[in-house]
Amino acid sequence: MALGKQFALAVATALMAAPAALAQTAEHVAAVQAAFDKSAVRAGACAPVSEDFMGWPAALVQRCEYKNGETPGVAYVLDVKPEPMAKWIETGCAAHMVGVAGCFDRMVKCAVEKSSATFVVGGNLVATRKGAVQNMFYRNGVVIAAPQNGKPDPVPAAEQEALARTPEAAVAAMQGGGAVAFWHTMPYQFAVKAIDLGVPAEMNTPDRRQRWLEVIRTEMQAALKTDGNRFLAGWMTAHPITLRTGECADDRDP
Repeated sequence: MALGKQFALAVATALMAAPAALAQTAEHVAAVQAAFDKSAVRAGACAPVSEDFMGWPAALVQRCEYKNGETPGVAYVLDVKPEPMAKWIETGCAAHMVGVAGCFDRMVKCAVEKSSATFVVGGNLVATRKGAVQNMFYRNGVVIAAPQNGKPDPVPAAEQEALARTPEAAVAAMQGGGAVAFWHTMPYQFAVKAIDLGVPAEMNTPDRRQRWLEVIRTEMQAALKTDGNRFLAGWMTAHPITLRTGECADDRDP
């Protein structure tokens, strides 16, 4: 009798825990793929690189030549597949927005709004901001300082290529405080999820900027092998009120 009760209790416990282990749905994967398909970068001529790129394994990187309107871009992008991206969002929604209808679609929408659903390892993300097409140069998912940033004028391909290969140690400044794609996660928002990594509080010195870029590179590669993404988790935790209203949060939104 006691064994029967123990077995029943074990089954009940397993059933109660089951919802936490979300099964990935085909609809979610398709939604992420649709977001990827909207990216002007991904719609261009993209091909795998033949050798490791600036600390990133070659197997994870594609080089894309593309246009947004009439403005050409060259970008090396992290080749995230829709399945891990969908799993990150599912895991984040289950952990941080339980009971919120539409959480998954909202996080996909925000990835499109914040980064054109593209993680640029190095190079130019030509994006439309407030109705205007702008050049924005990235390193490890972060906008870095470049004279061409925010301007619509075409940048020569050789110049774009050189900027794409800016060493992490040579990044002179970071726009937006070092916020990282896909969801514009600020360093301090990520730090609360990864206190073990010693994330710099500010990006005001070369060594702090380099450290942050190294953390991003290591963390994103690790996330590709797991169900969760601590950049997404940190962003969701930082904006519980705004995200629950259906909006994509800006840095200062609650």
